[in-house]
Amino acid sequence: MALWNSSYETGHALVDSDHKEIFGLVEGVLTSSTIDRKEKVQTSLQFLAKYVVRHFSNEEKLMSECSYPEADAHKKEHEAFKATAGELIERFGNDGYILGENTNENSLHLSMEINKTVVGWLSKHIMGSDKKLATYYRNWSDKK
Repeated sequence: MALWNSSYETGHALVDSDHKEIFGLVEGVLTSSTIDRKEKVQTSLQFLAKYVVRHFSNEEKLMSECSYPEADAHKKEHEAFKATAGELIERFGNDGYILGENTNENSLHLSMEINKTVVGWLSKHIMGSDKKLATYYRNWSDKK
């Protein structure tokens, strides 16, 4: 089950490498067995907390470097996702999910929520905001 595919490539090596890394981690959670799922989810969420800080910082440096005109809007998307990631981490830490099963119709299996939230958000963000940034950065870089 490859979540990453070439349609997500922005053409910027660092950005694409970061994106592949997070997609791979989510894929690892989704394909884990119920025996090791809690550990993989915990590891993934810890990575996610570090990833969003590092990756978003990298993108924001690129925006600053090229004086990206849509930087404020792009950064707001990052801030919103940091809040969402923080909520996932907090819910997991509070044992808000029973891993491996639905506890009721309002409760999603955490690995499925990670897929829905993280992959869904990343897919939309990469295909929209990140590709626009990469194109702008590439054009700016070519003019230098």
